[in-house]
Amino acid sequence: MAAASQPQGFSGNLGLGFSNSTGTSQALSLNTEGALHWLRGPWSNDSTLAYNYAQNSGVVSADRLALGNSTKYLFEKNTYAFGLLDYVRNHFDGYFYRVNESAGVGHYLYPSDNMRLALEAGVGAQESHRIGYAAAINPTALLSAKYRWQISKGARLTEDVDAVLVESGANNYQSLLALDTPLLGSLGMRFSFLATYNSRVPVGYKQVNTLTAVNLVYHF
Repeated sequence: MAAASQPQGFSGNLGLGFSNSTGTSQALSLNTEGALHWLRGPWSNDSTLAYNYAQNSGVVSADRLALGNSTKYLFEKNTYAFGLLDYVRNHFDGYFYRVNESAGVGHYLYPSDNMRLALEAGVGAQESHRIGYAAAINPTALLSAKYRWQISKGARLTEDVDAVLVESGANNYQSLLALDTPLLGSLGMRFSFLATYNSRVPVGYKQVNTLTAVNLVYHF
């Protein structure tokens, strides 16, 4: 469907996934996520939040917080300008934090009536604090592809791929695959798989990290 046919105003979702076990195996897992979308004429704004935490027998194996905001202005039928700000805090990928600021241009492609592909390119800057190093600010280039397949009225498959190319060579790549399925009314389930690759990490940290989450989601 074309962007102009989307509902005006606010929409969004809130998700929560939790598990806890005691006894021989003591494990705790918590996933939270939220998204708020606003559309008014050619303007739109998307704000996102995701938090993942995992602990097993007192040892923390995941603790990731990601915040993002993207503002778009549709100046042609399928072409838009965007401004992006995101923050990621995840000690397990070798960084205390990373903040990306980018601006650029995107274009929508519609392979079929129920599919959409958004291609984006932009430039900006990244402030990052790699563990064991001083914080630094470097120019960046951003390339991304965001695919949406509306399988049915309530089921949707998405794949977002982002590449942040940093002047220092410490590039960041991310892939987020998610499947949303309906349950009852405004409630649904969301299955997601996140994979990240950092080209430069401190000794003892892996370049590739993954997170798998299952959340109960409320849509509004």
